[in-house]
Amino acid sequence: MRKKDRLARLKAAVFSGSREAAYGACQALYHFGGGFSKTAQRRCHRFLVSLLDHEDAHIRNAAALTFRHNRASWAVAPLLCALHNPANLRSRGTLAYALEQLNCRRHLGSLFRALFGAAGNSWEVQMHILTILETQTFTYTPAEIRHIQQQWESLKLDWNRLNNIPVGSGAKGALDEKLIQQFVDQYAAATD
Repeated sequence: MRKKDRLARLKAAVFSGSREAAYGACQALYHFGGGFSKTAQRRCHRFLVSLLDHEDAHIRNAAALTFRHNRASWAVAPLLCALHNPANLRSRGTLAYALEQLNCRRHLGSLFRALFGAAGNSWEVQMHILTILETQTFTYTPAEIRHIQQQWESLKLDWNRLNNIPVGSGAKGALDEKLIQQFVDQYAAATD
């Protein structure tokens, strides 16, 4: 089979309706071209990035999981854009999950924005973002930290209510206001 035909079949498999077929096709597309044709590989990578804007969550997830599996840290910015897209509000967990295996060191502000944006609508996104904040190291400026602190101050009083956390619950591991405050304070202290 010619490369052009194989490429067309892989792209068609992405839209086949089968999660497994879509993920397998995305994996194959990620490696398509390889060392022989960097141009073909770049085109396939751009195609995979374009899938992050697709209306079907299964297709977005297949692309996101492909980036995670291949530790494609160059895809952090497109994944964050998809995570912030209001059209994806109810299906963002896999996008955040994919980021856990990627190097997010230059995206602290976007990660906090995603964390704050998930208040009240995605416990899963919050958990994945907190895992990233806890396990990775970041580069940031004092201005970025001030902006994060401002965002947090405007949201802090409503955090527990938005996330349906009872006042004074004190549940271990709860995503309550105190836990988020610890993360904000940790980064603020590092800039002092």
